[in-house]
Amino acid sequence: MSTQMEHPDSLRPGQRARRDRIVSAALGLLEEGEYETIHVRDVAQRADVALGTMYHYFSSKEHLYAAVMLEWASSFRRAIARRPLSGQTSQERLTHLFGRVIRAFERHPQFLRLEIVLENSTDGHAREMFAVFSDHNLATFATALDTLPVNEAREITGIAAIVMGSMLHAWALGRIEIERVYRSVFQTIDLIFSPPPGAPRAR
Repeated sequence: MSTQMEHPDSLRPGQRARRDRIVSAALGLLEEGEYETIHVRDVAQRADVALGTMYHYFSSKEHLYAAVMLEWASSFRRAIARRPLSGQTSQERLTHLFGRVIRAFERHPQFLRLEIVLENSTDGHAREMFAVFSDHNLATFATALDTLPVNEAREITGIAAIVMGSMLHAWALGRIEIERVYRSVFQTIDLIFSPPPGAPRAR
């Protein structure tokens, strides 16, 4: 099996459609169950492709599911575009956005458990795609702060994302309740936007 993988953008239309069908099939199986119980042959069967075809596009199951997470993140961003964030201030919009992210993982905790798996992957292709997934998420988060300078928006969302990730992982491991995840993330956002001591709070 070759370790060289073609970039999706370099694929011919028919190949890209086949790859997209594989990712869609893998996403559907994850929505129905857990990553650990899914076999690559199950994905191939649902996508109606040969097992060898699967490995033409993906070096491993982890590589495939890193692509699935990237597609899931893309679908979330499309949902944000369809139903824009509410709030008059950057703080309110960021709170709304992070609330929607937490709620998405609350409804589909198997995606969070997969994220933990991918964070520890040793597959180079999976790690590269997971890095794209992470950057994609930060860019989505930063859209809540589009009135701020780009670097400042990324710093703020990066801090909030670290807190959210840590709390979600603790929830996934059964250490805390989901209510604490919401509370901790919202409190972190409040602290980020709090004025320095002695300064008036901005409206």
